[in-house]
Amino acid sequence: MIILIIIAVAVLSYFRIDIKDFFTSEQFQKNIGYIWSFIKDTWNNYLAAPVGVVWGIWIKYVWTPLVAIIKK
Repeated sequence: MIILIIIAVAVLSYFRIDIKDFFTSEQFQKNIGYIWSFIKDTWNNYLAAPVGVVWGIWIKYVWTPLVAIIKK
């Protein structure tokens, strides 16, 4: 993974792309804000309730019995 990141930075440097300018640009900040807003809305409006139910089932039927077996 580290090697891939180094290669990516080298390629960007070869094409004279300034990484700092890219990440601090107004357009990038707008896009990240839009994506983050979309993720939060999706989580709050569609995913939080079902994941909470599945998490409760996991804790009740898998995690608690597993911990009880391990403690024996």
